Amino acid sequence: MISEIVHRLLHRRPNTNKYDFGHILILGGAPGMVGAPLLAGEAALRTGAGLVTIASSAEVTGKLEKRVKEIMTLALPESQNVEVIADRLWSFIREHHVTVVIIGPGLAASSADLVRTFLARLHVPVILDAGGLTAFHGHLSVLRGIASKNPAVVITPHVGEYERLTNTLLPQHIHATSIATDFARRHGVTLVLKGHKTLVAQPDGSSYENTTGGPGLATAGTGDVLAGVIAGLIAQGVTPSGAVVAGVYLHGLAGDLASAAKTEPGVIASDIITALPEALKKADKSN
Repeated sequence: MISEIVHRLLHRRPNTNKYDFGHILILGGAPGMVGAPLLAGEAALRTGAGLVTIASSAEVTGKLEKRVKEIMTLALPESQNVEVIADRLWSFIREHHVTVVIIGPGLAASSADLVRTFLARLHVPVILDAGGLTAFHGHLSVLRGIASKNPAVVITPHVGEYERLTNTLLPQHIHATSIATDFARRHGVTLVLKGHKTLVAQPDGSSYENTTGGPGLATAGTGDVLAGVIAGLIAQGVTPSGAVVAGVYLHGLAGDLASAAKTEPGVIASDIITALPEALKKADKSN
């Protein structure tokens, strides 16, 4: 399946344009964390997405404007009313034909109310990472309700984030597949449990254990890159279930390629983004 997905992505019709490959909106970024949404956006573009916009406060977008080239920005209203901010996001999605949303890279915990309000009326595929997951600590029933209306909700916690989200400890030294698939089934979400041999659990009870990646991924920002890769695949028409499997595989493969070139301790998140085109080519040739 992965090689088929990649093969299709690498062989585009001649008469296409950027709008054929989706528009991704990233809600994230806070003072001191402006790099996180930028990494996600760059990874999405390098995977093949047509357009990316980062939505954040005026302070953050002002800083991003000095760094971005291919990525657009959306300065959110300076308001304490989350409905006002959510209305701006919903309007932008309609007006600019956004096809995928990422919520969480660099997002402050204080945005939890906004995240829950925004998601309540969001019907495009969404990836919840980092700060986006924090919004559902103690609110898993809200997450279930959102997923019951939106069948394309993907969450991407690492083990520590999963334990905080569920208020449970994952048992040591046993396979987590049954726990992950049970969570995905009960909550109606696709769970990407990041770690050694990242595990994907689908709402239908199916699962996938990834075979790529290694210690080179153990560096700041690689989770943001993964969110961007998955979103980039969905933006190009890959089903969310296929995008998470192909996304974790390509992300890990890019990490392996970067580690081979830079050494495992020498890899930084942007190296993984740089290696994504080679990972796409390698995945296409591998089968």
